[in-house]
This record gives sequence, C-alpha cells and structure tokens, in this order.
Amino acid sequence: MRINVAAELKLVGKTAGRHFEEEMEPIDLGGHVLDFTMPISVDLTYVFDGEGFNVAGVLSSALKMNCTKCNKEFEQPFSVDFSERFIKASEEEAEELDCYPFFGEELDLERMMLDLIILNAPVYGQCKPDCKGLCPVCGCDLNITQCSCSRSLGNDRFAPLDELAQLLKDEEEV
Repeated sequence: MRINVAAELKLVGKTAGRHFEEEMEPIDLGGHVLDFTMPISVDLTYVFDGEGFNVAGVLSSALKMNCTKCNKEFEQPFSVDFSERFIKASEEEAEELDCYPFFGEELDLERMMLDLIILNAPVYGQCKPDCKGLCPVCGCDLNITQCSCSRSLGNDRFAPLDELAQLLKDEEEV
C-alpha cells in the first residue's frame, strides 16, 4: 500500500486523506495464525510539516478465531487508532528515531500496517461474553447441553490438605 505524496511535498501544512482496503494473507506468529475474514480497512490523514509526514487514522478488520472456552470458531472484529511519523531518512536513522522512512515521493505503508496488526490484533477471545465453555470431565459444550458429570470446584492438588483438615476436625470432636 503506497501513497504518492508529490503534491503534498510542495504544500507544507496541507492535510490530505485516503481510504484503502487490502486483502491480507494469514500471518504466522510463531505457531499462532492471524487469519483475516475481511480486508484490512485503513482510513488515514497525513500532512507534510517540512521535515516529514504525520500520518494518523484507523486500521480495522476481523479475524477468524477459536473461543478460548468452548473452542467454537467465530469472527472477532478489531480496530486500532494510530499516529505515526514518516521521515526522509535511511532505515537505520528512522528506526533510531522511532519513525518510518520514506524515499522519493511515496509513503510505503506496508511495514506500518504489519506492525499495527501484529501489535494490536487480538490473539485470544471468547465467542460471547457469557460462554460457558466445555465440561472438563466429558468435554461437552455447556452452551448447548448440560451434562450430568460431577464437577467439584476444588483443586485436586489440595485434596491431601482437605483430608488432613477433616482428620483434625474429627479429632477435635472426640
């Protein structure tokens, strides 16, 4: 995604705006895949201040995810507001100044978009706020059916302490 800024380079202080939509391939983040269900949408404004461009806007899309409680697949929309700076400099200089570089008369937004997605896209989510999840005993979806499994709220690691507490209580009663 590139913006031709030849006119803006001659008009210091003039604000311009653009809207883009771009299909994104899935992004692998070390075993976790960001799979987009709709194009990336970017609404932005930019202005040249004589030294560089200030670029601000909103990036939005939706991801295909699996619920952390019931493992059901669902679509999770996300949106991120951003404000970034582009300067006419080498990659190293721009990185040192925490900016993005631009060369010639174009702003290349690809790296900025990828950074925004990786840093802000949800990695985990729930299909709905009141998702009941899966039964830890039989694995049935508790949103659909109620099983008859016995699920204690206690932690099995503390069972020996519970037994000790019961022994002490019984001893006190004698």
